[in-house]
Amino acid sequence: MSKKSAGPMLIGGLAGETGTNIETIRYYEREGLIAVPPRTRGGHRAYEQQHVQRLSFVRRSRELGFSLNDIRKLLQLADSGTMCTTAAKE
Repeated sequence: MSKKSAGPMLIGGLAGETGTNIETIRYYEREGLIAVPPRTRGGHRAYEQQHVQRLSFVRRSRELGFSLNDIRKLLQLADSGTMCTTAAKE
């Protein structure tokens, strides 16, 4: 997680940047925890810095023992823009 990418990166770059297995990234996409990125002309996934940030959050949350369902709820609160400490604590 040491380098900052200026543009889109492929899944291997995202995996290296976040320390996450490629299959885990695909799984989190299927589960809706991270957005499915647009594709390049060659059909490769093109990830942006927002994917790095979100995947890092998911990964860290898992390390802290949160379930995928709990992480999904936290992300929904954050995405809705109505996150407050009471809702997050619940």
